Amino acid sequence: MLLSLRHANPQLHLGVREARGLSGMAADWLRRGVRAPELRQALVNSLPAEGVRSAYGFVRHRLVHKLPEAPPPVAPVATVRPPVTCEGGGPEHVFRPGADETLCGPCAQQVAEEAHFAKYPPRQQPWRERVATILAVDAAAT
Repeated sequence: MLLSLRHANPQLHLGVREARGLSGMAADWLRRGVRAPELRQALVNSLPAEGVRSAYGFVRHRLVHKLPEAPPPVAPVATVRPPVTCEGGGPEHVFRPGADETLCGPCAQQVAEEAHFAKYPPRQQPWRERVATILAVDAAAT
């Protein structure tokens, strides 16, 4: 962004070394929430009427003296929910819910699978059950 200042105003022509030297100060602006186009406007607007003698000195002065205040720190919103007892089947256990859940992840998955198979039962028995049924029928016939 600093190297592109020459396109906005030829008086602000910076070399690569100069731009590298100012990049840390420009990064402070970006860390404070200023976008690159806004930073460019802050550096290019209202140039002195007599012109700029040193592009490096002028840009450095603007970066230092027009630096916006740091935004107030945002406190992280971390609400730790107390553990609750899972209402699923099996042994009693506790978990930390993400919202208003009453089932832990594994129990919720098991309930969802049971509901799915109740609504959509398998068309065939698993092979072990089929073999057991055939053997039971054969044993009863003899």
